[in-house]
Amino acid sequence: MANIKFIPPQQMGSVDNYSVRALRSGPLWLLIKDTGVLFTVLPYLPLLFVPLNPKAKDEKQQSASRFKSIRDNVIQALLCLLQLALSVLFIPALISLPGILFIAAASLSVLILRLIAWPTQGPRILYSADPPSTSPTANPHPHPHERWIFINGICTSSSGLQANIDRLSLLFGRQVLGVHNQSYGIFSDLLECLLQRCLQYNTMDVRVAFEVLKEHLIDDEVGKVVLVAHSQGGIIASMVVDALLTELPGITMGKLEIYTFGSAASHFNNPPSSVPRPQTTIIPHIEHYANEYDTVPRWGVLYAISNLLNNRYTGSVFVRAGASGHMFVEHYLDPIFPLRKPHGAKAAVNGVQRQANGQSRTNGTVDVINERVEEARSYLDAIVDLDETVPLKRCKSGPSKPLVQIKGRRDYGTAGQVMVSGYGTKEEDVVMAQQARGKTVKELSRLWLYLGGSSPEERRLQDANDRRFARDIASGRYAH
Repeated sequence: MANIKFIPPQQMGSVDNYSVRALRSGPLWLLIKDTGVLFTVLPYLPLLFVPLNPKAKDEKQQSASRFKSIRDNVIQALLCLLQLALSVLFIPALISLPGILFIAAASLSVLILRLIAWPTQGPRILYSADPPSTSPTANPHPHPHERWIFINGICTSSSGLQANIDRLSLLFGRQVLGVHNQSYGIFSDLLECLLQRCLQYNTMDVRVAFEVLKEHLIDDEVGKVVLVAHSQGGIIASMVVDALLTELPGITMGKLEIYTFGSAASHFNNPPSSVPRPQTTIIPHIEHYANEYDTVPRWGVLYAISNLLNNRYTGSVFVRAGASGHMFVEHYLDPIFPLRKPHGAKAAVNGVQRQANGQSRTNGTVDVINERVEEARSYLDAIVDLDETVPLKRCKSGPSKPLVQIKGRRDYGTAGQVMVSGYGTKEEDVVMAQQARGKTVKELSRLWLYLGGSSPEERRLQDANDRRFARDIASGRYAH
């Protein structure tokens, strides 16, 4: 059984929390601080690719993409070595070369790196193949009012993104749109991460992701937009959310759900909702998944959640204790949602059809859903190890030091003493943490409810229909 640490979501319990760190600190200071934190986690860098022999790969897909995978890995290794050499030579060149010559040499170096990386690039937007049907009459697009979008992380080629979204499509039974966060080597990607986190620099990847998400959110025919992000994709997602919150009404943003893996983001904004709904925040569901010894989340989500206590970082956090590795499929999807039978089970029981959400579902389709859940059983059935230290630290943290003294400023006091315009108290973090004690991942997570083409709404109906179906079988209604 997996060992999963659960960090409860930050409640909207502090009017003192700030959504973007740049509102409290200058960009240069943030750049220095984030670089310092990055250096502290560098000892974990070799664990990015460990374990080296991940299981549960689709051999057919692996064989078909072997050449591209080897090519992309060789290019990434070459880029890494060249960038490392250029980093060592940078200061001596800056000191010794005349200004014009230094600029020319730097420009030539950038051009060479881009030419080397060119074979790994591709379109900015890719689409997954349709998930395989479980019956000849199955609807290839059973969720026409949903849109699934994925943003990849560092060191990901175009073919790597295609493999990622194809895997997501197989797992969740939806077509997935991939926004390609292009890579020019690990050091270049890390530099871009620093610029995005500290300077709020909207790179081309951020601009494309913003346009894609906004396009789907404002579409009246779309009722739900699910955003999945990995690694640097978490930074891009957090920046896009910041921008969308300034442009779209809360009811439109309420269509969005976000799930990140190994996120490098330093904040995740989600203001309280003024519209009476079951949830208290504008974006109803945000979840973060991380490996304990993965370098990137130790710099991103895990560091921000545990150390930047007045920083807004919303969403539940599920941490695989003792686990390492940063690769999206090998180190996240395979251990959490293993795919042992990628084409699904096609068996039917007595040829009976069940009704879910007003649509007919064959038993073969239901079997695929149950099969996906069964494959993830060791993860989903794990009783979480509740991390109560983070909520307690949030509760005890005082307000941030004011940047200026304002006459008549209201004293918001320390933890648990203020409720202002939709905000609760910091004590709610501790209360929510206590409510999660003794629960399983299955009871706390939402993402798994989409496995096999199901959905949270359909699963509730399916569970009720399953109970009714079992009673009918027991009573002999379908006996032959």
